[in-house]
Amino acid sequence: MKKYTILFFSLFLLALTGSAQPKFASKARKGIVSINTYDQQGNLLRQGTAFYVGADGEAVADYKTFKGAYKAIAIDASGKQEEVERILGADDTYSLVRFRVKGKGGASLTPATASQPMKSTLFVLNYTADGKVESEQAAIADTAIIQGKYTYYGLDKKLDTKLIGAPVFNESGTLVGMLHSVMGAKSYVLDIRYKETLTIAAIPSQSASLALANIFIPKELPATQEEALVYLYLKSRTASNDEYMDMVNRFVTIYPQNAEGYLRRATPLIDLLRFDEADKDMQKYLSLVEDKANGHFNVASLISDKLRLQPEPAYDKWTWDVAIQHIDQAITLNAAKPESEERAATDAKFQIQKAQTLMSKEDYDGAIAIYETLHQAHPAPSYLFAISMAREGRGDSIGQIIEPIDSAIAMMGDPLPSEAANYVIRRGQLYANSGRYREAVQDYNQYAYLLNNRVSAVFHYERSQIEVNARMFQQALDDINKAIEMAPRNALYHVEKAAIAIRVSLLDECIQSCQTAISLNPNIIDAYRILGYAQLQKGDKVKAQANLQRAIDMGDETAKKLLETYF
Repeated sequence: MKKYTILFFSLFLLALTGSAQPKFASKARKGIVSINTYDQQGNLLRQGTAFYVGADGEAVADYKTFKGAYKAIAIDASGKQEEVERILGADDTYSLVRFRVKGKGGASLTPATASQPMKSTLFVLNYTADGKVESEQAAIADTAIIQGKYTYYGLDKKLDTKLIGAPVFNESGTLVGMLHSVMGAKSYVLDIRYKETLTIAAIPSQSASLALANIFIPKELPATQEEALVYLYLKSRTASNDEYMDMVNRFVTIYPQNAEGYLRRATPLIDLLRFDEADKDMQKYLSLVEDKANGHFNVASLISDKLRLQPEPAYDKWTWDVAIQHIDQAITLNAAKPESEERAATDAKFQIQKAQTLMSKEDYDGAIAIYETLHQAHPAPSYLFAISMAREGRGDSIGQIIEPIDSAIAMMGDPLPSEAANYVIRRGQLYANSGRYREAVQDYNQYAYLLNNRVSAVFHYERSQIEVNARMFQQALDDINKAIEMAPRNALYHVEKAAIAIRVSLLDECIQSCQTAISLNPNIIDAYRILGYAQLQKGDKVKAQANLQRAIDMGDETAKKLLETYF
């Protein structure tokens, strides 16, 4: 009898541990799903567990299951499959992702609202591929606090690592958290309340930003209109057109009376050549926007950007004249507002946009008239710079083009501030284009001085070219050597050094520079011609003939004349 009692007690203990299932297992099973994630090519990436924690298919899972995923499918115990529609938040530090499944999803598990007491028993539930529920239980051995209010539970038992990501319950069937990790002889559970920190924010934390950047499933928008607009603005710089379109379509669906959404959507529609849809959105934007003056300005800017940056294919409804009509409406509506500093500043902004549009239309007289009026009202170097550009477009004399730049530089005082650098370099370029090379060099020198010599290799290359024309060969060599120092693998710079060196009879340097250029770019024709000519000067006719012939074979007519002259 005693033996039977001991056997019964042993079986009883076995029933309470290992594979023993709690009473709530059958009900909880309805809220647990398996997750398959896929890469960009549609190949299976990972498999894991997820569970529903809210209405409308809201669920959570281990972040690692979703890392790198472009698609995810939730599969319930009956085999029904639903696609993961949107990511609601993610955290790389505690490896948790929150998402929404299409449709209503499964039954939501009831989350705990408070921390669990020490030594209480917790149950980890999962179901196998054949639909059977498996469970493990362990007691709370220690706890830690996350962010001052969430609990990180340490369990007194090492659980199977295949259960990581599975839901964890207390004895009454309330959802406590997710099995987070297994380390050494212990297992750890992340408080389910931590999911509330997983949101989409315009400016996310570093951990959230990293996690979200590594999931390529569409994201939810932030919770408020204001933050969602900031989010759209920031994402417009980095997201692909398709990704951005998904975001802005979502915004328009949620906030159909917010004018900004229609304007934001018009931009990717233009990039996708869907001009009729973009035009419709722009008209909807104008009908909803409160500040009509600014609305017409924004539409004019969008049309101008399309014409300037994406002229083909053409769209009949959008022309420079149409853009100007919108700007004129903006100017008229703004003029009807009460006088204020803000109105004056806005009017100047609108006038500048009109002048820029006229420049693009090649109506330089109209643009100059606007800039001159603006400068008379509020003198500024920037207006004079624009007048110089318009005069150049109109084909004025070099003196007429340089005159407003001189005036702009004079306005800035002596000594010149660093802001004058762009004005000085423009004047230097104009001098160079008109053959006034020494004056151009002086302006290039002053430009470098204003920037504390923080200039690029291109600058040194350009100045060397001007110095050659000014017959300032040593300065030209110094500059081209500096350009090579800054960009040693640019074959063009080595060819230019060779061209300068041969002019001052530095034949060995010329030959070496040509050989370096050819090693960097075997198809650079000028290097073969200059190399051949330098070898001629040194009396090496065999090599000279071979290199000149190579240049001729590549289509160099000057090399052909040299070969005919010397051979």
